[in-house]
Amino acid sequence: MNSRAWIAILLLAICPAAWAQSRLDVTQVLVMGEGLAAGVQDFGLRSEYQKQSFPAIVARQLKTILPQPLLQGPGLAVVPGMRTPPAILPTTRQTTVRESFPPPLFVFNLSVPGLRLDAAISRRPAEPLVRTNDPQQTLINLILGYPSLVLGSGKPLWSQLEYAEAMNPTLVIVCLGYYEAADAAASGDPARMPDAATVRSNMNQILTRLRANFSEVIVMNVPDPFDSGYFTALESAPRYVGASPGTLMSLYGMGSSDWLTPGGLMAIGTQLLSDRPGSLPDGAVVSSSVAAQIRIRVQQANAEIASAAQQNGAVLYDLNALFRQVRANGVVVGTRELKADYLGGFYTLNGFYPGVVGHVLIANDLLALINRTYGTNYSTVDPASALADDPALRRVQVFRRPPPESEVQ
Repeated sequence: MNSRAWIAILLLAICPAAWAQSRLDVTQVLVMGEGLAAGVQDFGLRSEYQKQSFPAIVARQLKTILPQPLLQGPGLAVVPGMRTPPAILPTTRQTTVRESFPPPLFVFNLSVPGLRLDAAISRRPAEPLVRTNDPQQTLINLILGYPSLVLGSGKPLWSQLEYAEAMNPTLVIVCLGYYEAADAAASGDPARMPDAATVRSNMNQILTRLRANFSEVIVMNVPDPFDSGYFTALESAPRYVGASPGTLMSLYGMGSSDWLTPGGLMAIGTQLLSDRPGSLPDGAVVSSSVAAQIRIRVQQANAEIASAAQQNGAVLYDLNALFRQVRANGVVVGTRELKADYLGGFYTLNGFYPGVVGHVLIANDLLALINRTYGTNYSTVDPASALADDPALRRVQVFRRPPPESEVQ
């Protein structure tokens, strides 16, 4: 039994009331996740986005280190709903691809864009370092297998879970499962999201192994992809394409509760501008029946994640509720109101992943949960401080709220 375990037992025996106050150790914080926790914005993962991701913000507020596998621009990512280009590295804008050369031996944000829950358990780095026709494996190599792959044989090549276990962390934040839901929704194929039994098995394995290492664990549930900016309800389409829902239903055979993707909005807009309505490309529309199936799978997955958290003594964070709240009400930051609509100011161009303000809000929500759970008093971040650097706001005119009358001269 390691020293942290003995200390925990002594604290519990001597002063049970002090246990909740003292059991949070932020000496070594690790993050397991996919594109959201990695910091993907727009169409890629690169250093300026990684430094503003919610794990990086949380680490700064906890006053702990979080070494990250920083990637030089233009970066690389596997983003749901978008064609992933071949992994051609380095590009003309890159030198070492990974920043801070020579790179740190270990990183603590282990998040890999496009990583599925089952792959977090079993998929490991593998030679060669860059696989042109396999961007997903290339990302795994650059994040989890670097610099081990270039240092020669005998160096450890761990899956994301194995890496987390090897680091003996004091706190682990787990943010997995969103990629599968977003991918299923964007493709219109519910089968691309694992069923409840598979989620239960995989999440239980992850949490059991992390807790066996005496790590505190915060596990995040899965947002509903139809709460993201990637999907536009038919009733909201007129402000993008200039045609009424009735006209769109008549021209394209859509149902009143169907959803349009960004590709669908662009295809319809182009056809109407040229006065040549016709068939829409694959992936332009997701029917209400398919959306309902995916939403049920998300609900089932979240029930299993909550059950696994309770069974393993992990803390559950309701990320689904935050995204749902933004979809329903938007969020006011300073003099601006950000909405979850496509180009509404909360999500970046990919539609699924939020901008910097969104990451600040997730970080603040997590910090509030930590304070409630562990009796700590970590401060949060003013979201307005992120407005100037948020790529989600560079391409959209968002509503500006008038100042209070007391401020009007």
